[in-house]
Amino acid sequence: MSGIIFNSNQIPMMQVPKSVADRFLPTATGAQIKVILCLIRFEDMALTVDDIAKQCNISVRDVGDAIDFWVKSGLIIRRGASLLLVNAVNEQAQTLPRYNSESILEQKTNDQSFAYLLDEIQRILGKSMNHNDASVVFAMYDHLGFSADLILQIINYCVSCSKTNFRYIEKVALDWYDRGIDSFEKAESLIKSLEKRARTESAVSTYFGIDNRALSKKEKEYISNWTEVLNMPLEMIKEGYERCIDNKGKLSFAYINGILNDWFKKGYKTVADIENADNKSSGNVGNIKSYDSSAIEEEILKRLAGE
Repeated sequence: MSGIIFNSNQIPMMQVPKSVADRFLPTATGAQIKVILCLIRFEDMALTVDDIAKQCNISVRDVGDAIDFWVKSGLIIRRGASLLLVNAVNEQAQTLPRYNSESILEQKTNDQSFAYLLDEIQRILGKSMNHNDASVVFAMYDHLGFSADLILQIINYCVSCSKTNFRYIEKVALDWYDRGIDSFEKAESLIKSLEKRARTESAVSTYFGIDNRALSKKEKEYISNWTEVLNMPLEMIKEGYERCIDNKGKLSFAYINGILNDWFKKGYKTVADIENADNKSSGNVGNIKSYDSSAIEEEILKRLAGE
Protein backbone atom coordinates (compact mmCIF):
# COMPACT_ATOMS: atom_id res chain seq x y z
CA MET A 1 0.00 0.00 0.00
CA SER A 2 1.27 3.49 -0.84
CA GLY A 3 2.11 5.99 1.92
CA ILE A 4 -0.67 7.87 3.67
CA ILE A 5 -0.86 11.64 3.12
CA PHE A 6 -2.95 13.50 5.69
CA ASN A 7 -4.57 16.86 4.90
CA SER A 8 -6.74 18.70 7.45
CA ASN A 9 -8.78 20.30 4.64
CA GLN A 10 -9.27 23.33 6.93
CA ILE A 11 -11.03 21.28 9.61
CA PRO A 12 -10.58 23.02 13.00
CA MET A 13 -7.35 21.65 14.45
CA MET A 14 -5.63 21.59 17.83
CA GLN A 15 -1.87 21.72 18.31
CA VAL A 16 -0.12 18.69 19.77
CA PRO A 17 3.58 18.98 20.69
CA LYS A 18 5.81 17.13 18.23
CA SER A 19 7.58 15.51 21.17
CA VAL A 20 4.44 13.45 21.84
CA ALA A 21 5.01 11.69 18.51
CA ASP A 22 8.80 11.93 18.31
CA ARG A 23 9.58 10.72 21.83
CA PHE A 24 6.52 8.99 23.22
CA LEU A 25 4.50 7.42 20.40
CA PRO A 26 6.55 4.20 20.57
CA THR A 27 6.39 3.93 24.37
CA ALA A 28 3.29 5.68 25.74
CA THR A 29 0.21 3.57 26.42
CA GLY A 30 -3.16 4.20 24.83
CA ALA A 31 -4.46 5.69 28.09
CA GLN A 32 -1.51 8.07 28.32
CA ILE A 33 -2.02 9.29 24.74
CA LYS A 34 -5.77 9.72 25.36
CA VAL A 35 -5.17 11.80 28.48
CA ILE A 36 -2.67 14.20 26.89
CA LEU A 37 -4.99 14.69 23.89
CA CYS A 38 -7.90 15.33 26.26
CA LEU A 39 -5.93 17.91 28.23
CA ILE A 40 -4.92 19.72 25.04
CA ARG A 41 -8.45 19.54 23.59
CA PHE A 42 -10.06 21.07 26.68
CA GLU A 43 -7.34 23.61 27.39
CA ASP A 44 -8.19 26.20 30.08
CA MET A 45 -11.28 24.26 31.15
CA ALA A 46 -11.59 23.07 34.76
CA LEU A 47 -11.72 19.30 34.32
CA THR A 48 -11.89 16.87 37.22
CA VAL A 49 -10.20 13.49 37.08
CA ASP A 50 -13.68 11.98 36.68
CA ASP A 51 -14.36 14.28 33.69
CA ILE A 52 -11.15 13.15 31.98
CA ALA A 53 -11.91 9.49 32.72
CA LYS A 54 -15.34 9.81 31.08
CA GLN A 55 -13.99 11.67 28.05
CA CYS A 56 -11.27 9.05 27.51
CA ASN A 57 -13.39 6.04 28.53
CA ILE A 58 -10.73 4.88 30.99
CA SER A 59 -10.58 4.47 34.76
CA VAL A 60 -9.85 7.28 37.22
CA ARG A 61 -6.74 5.40 38.27
CA ASP A 62 -5.51 5.28 34.67
CA VAL A 63 -6.01 9.05 34.43
CA GLY A 64 -3.90 9.62 37.53
CA ASP A 65 -1.19 7.28 36.30
CA ALA A 66 -1.18 8.97 32.88
CA ILE A 67 -0.83 12.46 34.36
CA ASP A 68 2.02 11.22 36.55
CA PHE A 69 3.68 9.76 33.43
CA TRP A 70 3.53 13.07 31.52
CA VAL A 71 4.79 15.02 34.54
CA LYS A 72 7.67 12.57 35.02
CA SER A 73 8.48 12.70 31.32
CA GLY A 74 8.86 16.47 31.56
CA LEU A 75 6.19 17.32 28.99
CA ILE A 76 3.87 18.95 31.53
CA ILE A 77 4.40 20.41 34.98
CA ARG A 78 2.12 21.02 37.92
CA ARG A 79 1.68 24.62 39.02
CA GLY A 80 -0.80 24.72 41.86
CA ALA A 81 -4.03 23.18 40.61
CA SER A 82 -3.03 23.68 36.97
CA LEU A 83 -1.17 21.48 34.51
CA LEU A 84 0.99 23.35 32.00
CA LEU A 85 2.77 22.20 28.88
CA VAL A 86 6.49 22.83 29.21
CA ASN A 87 6.53 24.85 25.97
CA ALA A 88 3.83 27.10 27.38
CA VAL A 89 5.80 27.58 30.57
CA ASN A 90 8.95 28.44 28.64
CA GLU A 91 7.07 31.11 26.73
CA GLN A 92 6.06 32.83 29.95
CA ALA A 93 8.36 35.33 31.67
CA GLN A 94 10.30 33.21 34.11
CA THR A 95 11.03 35.91 36.66
CA LEU A 96 10.02 36.65 40.22
CA PRO A 97 8.43 39.95 41.26
CA ARG A 98 10.83 42.67 42.43
CA TYR A 99 10.59 44.38 45.82
CA ASN A 100 11.76 47.85 46.79
CA SER A 101 14.45 48.48 49.39
CA GLU A 102 11.96 49.68 52.00
CA SER A 103 9.97 46.43 51.89
CA ILE A 104 13.09 44.30 52.17
CA LEU A 105 14.47 46.36 55.06
CA GLU A 106 11.14 46.24 56.89
CA GLN A 107 11.01 42.45 56.56
CA LYS A 108 14.60 42.11 57.74
CA THR A 109 13.89 44.31 60.76
CA ASN A 110 10.71 42.53 61.82
CA ASP A 111 11.53 38.93 60.86
CA GLN A 112 14.54 37.32 62.53
CA SER A 113 14.29 34.26 60.28
CA PHE A 114 14.55 36.41 57.14
CA ALA A 115 17.40 38.45 58.62
CA TYR A 116 19.28 35.22 59.43
CA LEU A 117 18.59 33.96 55.90
CA LEU A 118 20.18 37.01 54.27
CA ASP A 119 23.25 36.79 56.51
CA GLU A 120 23.65 33.05 55.93
CA ILE A 121 23.38 33.38 52.14
CA GLN A 122 26.10 36.04 52.15
CA ARG A 123 28.27 33.74 54.28
CA ILE A 124 27.74 30.79 51.90
CA LEU A 125 28.42 32.87 48.80
CA GLY A 126 31.32 34.72 50.40
CA LYS A 127 30.08 38.08 49.16
CA SER A 128 27.58 40.81 49.95
CA MET A 129 24.25 40.92 48.15
CA ASN A 130 23.07 43.95 46.24
CA HIS A 131 19.45 45.12 46.14
CA ASN A 132 18.51 42.90 43.19
CA ASP A 133 19.99 39.83 44.91
CA ALA A 134 18.09 40.53 48.13
CA SER A 135 14.91 41.08 46.11
CA VAL A 136 15.23 37.61 44.57
CA VAL A 137 15.64 36.08 48.03
CA PHE A 138 12.67 38.01 49.38
CA ALA A 139 10.52 36.90 46.42
CA MET A 140 11.41 33.28 47.12
CA TYR A 141 10.51 33.82 50.77
CA ASP A 142 7.40 35.98 50.33
CA HIS A 143 6.00 35.25 46.84
CA LEU A 144 6.82 31.54 46.52
CA GLY A 145 6.38 30.88 50.23
CA PHE A 146 9.66 28.99 50.60
CA SER A 147 11.01 28.50 54.11
CA ALA A 148 14.46 29.79 55.05
CA ASP A 149 15.77 26.20 55.18
CA LEU A 150 14.43 25.43 51.70
CA ILE A 151 15.98 28.61 50.26
CA LEU A 152 19.33 27.68 51.81
CA GLN A 153 19.05 24.28 50.13
CA ILE A 154 18.59 26.04 46.79
CA ILE A 155 21.61 28.24 47.44
CA ASN A 156 23.78 25.28 48.47
CA TYR A 157 22.63 23.27 45.43
CA CYS A 158 23.54 26.15 43.09
CA VAL A 159 26.94 26.50 44.77
CA SER A 160 27.53 22.76 44.25
CA CYS A 161 26.84 23.35 40.54
CA SER A 162 29.29 26.30 40.54
CA LYS A 163 26.39 28.62 39.67
CA THR A 164 26.16 31.52 42.09
CA ASN A 165 24.62 34.32 40.03
CA PHE A 166 21.12 35.20 41.18
CA ARG A 167 19.54 34.88 37.74
CA TYR A 168 20.43 31.19 37.83
CA ILE A 169 19.28 30.90 41.47
CA GLU A 170 15.97 32.50 40.45
CA LYS A 171 15.49 29.94 37.65
CA VAL A 172 16.18 27.07 40.03
CA ALA A 173 13.69 28.47 42.55
CA LEU A 174 10.97 28.72 39.89
CA ASP A 175 11.76 25.22 38.65
CA TRP A 176 11.48 23.79 42.15
CA TYR A 177 8.21 25.64 42.69
CA ASP A 178 6.83 24.20 39.45
CA ARG A 179 7.86 20.73 40.59
CA GLY A 180 5.95 21.16 43.83
CA ILE A 181 9.10 21.19 45.98
CA ASP A 182 7.83 22.77 49.18
CA SER A 183 9.70 20.96 51.94
CA PHE A 184 13.24 20.09 53.01
CA GLU A 185 12.56 16.38 52.41
CA LYS A 186 11.24 16.89 48.88
CA ALA A 187 14.24 19.08 48.08
CA GLU A 188 16.65 16.39 49.29
CA SER A 189 14.91 13.82 47.09
CA LEU A 190 15.03 16.13 44.07
CA ILE A 191 18.71 16.94 44.58
CA LYS A 192 19.56 13.24 44.72
CA SER A 193 17.58 12.71 41.51
CA LEU A 194 19.33 15.62 39.75
CA GLU A 195 22.73 14.41 40.92
CA LYS A 196 21.96 10.92 39.63
CA ARG A 197 20.89 12.38 36.28
CA ALA A 198 24.10 14.41 36.07
CA ARG A 199 26.20 11.29 36.79
CA THR A 200 24.31 9.34 34.12
CA GLU A 201 24.75 12.12 31.55
CA SER A 202 28.46 12.25 32.35
CA ALA A 203 28.83 8.47 32.00
CA VAL A 204 26.97 8.39 28.66
CA SER A 205 28.89 11.41 27.37
CA THR A 206 32.21 9.77 28.27
CA TYR A 207 31.28 6.44 26.67
CA PHE A 208 30.05 8.20 23.53
CA GLY A 209 33.38 10.01 23.28
CA ILE A 210 31.85 13.47 23.78
CA ASP A 211 34.68 15.14 25.66
CA ASN A 212 35.08 18.45 23.85
CA ARG A 213 31.66 19.98 24.46
CA ALA A 214 28.61 19.92 26.72
CA LEU A 215 25.58 17.82 25.83
CA SER A 216 22.84 19.69 24.00
CA LYS A 217 19.36 20.05 25.46
CA LYS A 218 18.02 17.52 22.93
CA GLU A 219 20.75 15.01 23.78
CA LYS A 220 19.96 15.37 27.48
CA GLU A 221 16.28 14.76 26.69
CA TYR A 222 17.19 11.54 24.87
CA ILE A 223 19.27 10.30 27.83
CA SER A 224 16.50 11.23 30.27
CA ASN A 225 13.98 9.31 28.17
CA TRP A 226 16.24 6.24 27.98
CA THR A 227 16.96 6.08 31.70
CA GLU A 228 13.84 7.54 33.33
CA VAL A 229 11.04 6.55 30.96
CA LEU A 230 12.36 3.39 29.28
CA ASN A 231 14.35 2.47 32.43
CA MET A 232 17.30 1.30 30.32
CA PRO A 233 20.46 0.47 32.31
CA LEU A 234 23.76 1.98 31.16
CA GLU A 235 24.85 -1.38 29.72
CA MET A 236 21.88 -1.34 27.30
CA ILE A 237 22.66 2.23 26.24
CA LYS A 238 26.27 1.24 25.60
CA GLU A 239 25.11 -1.73 23.52
CA GLY A 240 22.84 0.57 21.52
CA TYR A 241 25.78 2.88 20.91
CA GLU A 242 28.00 0.02 19.71
CA ARG A 243 25.36 -1.12 17.22
CA CYS A 244 24.87 2.43 16.05
CA ILE A 245 28.60 2.80 15.32
CA ASP A 246 28.72 -0.63 13.65
CA ASN A 247 25.75 0.17 11.41
CA LYS A 248 26.16 3.89 10.68
CA GLY A 249 29.84 4.48 11.36
CA LYS A 250 29.08 7.55 13.47
CA LEU A 251 27.23 8.66 16.59
CA SER A 252 23.51 9.36 16.16
CA PHE A 253 21.32 9.91 19.22
CA ALA A 254 18.18 9.51 17.08
CA TYR A 255 19.42 6.17 15.75
CA ILE A 256 20.28 4.89 19.23
CA ASN A 257 16.87 6.08 20.37
CA GLY A 258 15.24 3.94 17.69
CA ILE A 259 17.22 0.89 18.84
CA LEU A 260 16.39 1.39 22.53
CA ASN A 261 12.70 2.00 21.83
CA ASP A 262 12.61 -1.20 19.79
CA TRP A 263 14.22 -3.15 22.63
CA PHE A 264 11.80 -1.62 25.12
CA LYS A 265 8.79 -2.69 23.02
CA LYS A 266 10.20 -6.21 22.80
CA GLY A 267 10.69 -6.37 26.56
CA TYR A 268 14.47 -6.66 26.53
CA LYS A 269 15.88 -5.62 29.92
CA THR A 270 19.48 -6.84 29.75
CA VAL A 271 22.22 -7.27 27.18
CA ALA A 272 21.79 -11.02 27.67
CA ASP A 273 18.17 -10.69 26.48
CA ILE A 274 19.39 -9.02 23.30
CA GLU A 275 22.09 -11.59 22.68
CA ASN A 276 19.62 -14.45 23.19
CA ALA A 277 17.26 -12.83 20.68
CA ASP A 278 20.15 -12.35 18.24
CA ASN A 279 21.05 -16.04 18.51
CA LYS A 280 17.46 -17.15 17.95
CA SER A 281 16.95 -14.96 14.91
CA SER A 282 20.42 -15.53 13.42
CA GLY A 283 21.35 -11.88 13.81
CA ASN A 284 18.22 -10.30 12.33
CA VAL A 285 17.64 -8.19 15.43
CA GLY A 286 20.86 -6.35 14.78
CA ASN A 287 20.06 -5.72 11.14
CA ILE A 288 20.95 -2.19 10.07
CA LYS A 289 17.52 -1.39 8.66
CA SER A 290 15.76 -2.50 11.87
CA TYR A 291 16.62 0.75 13.59
CA ASP A 292 16.58 3.22 10.76
CA SER A 293 14.23 6.13 11.51
CA SER A 294 12.53 5.78 8.11
CA ALA A 295 11.77 2.14 8.86
CA ILE A 296 10.20 3.14 12.15
CA GLU A 297 8.05 5.72 10.35
CA GLU A 298 6.97 3.10 7.82
CA GLU A 299 5.98 0.77 10.65
CA ILE A 300 3.78 3.50 12.18
CA LEU A 301 2.13 4.20 8.83
CA LYS A 302 1.40 0.49 8.32
CA ARG A 303 -0.26 0.28 11.71
CA LEU A 304 -2.39 3.33 10.93
CA ALA A 305 -3.38 1.79 7.63
CA GLY A 306 -4.38 -1.43 9.33
CA GLU A 307 -1.89 -3.60 7.47
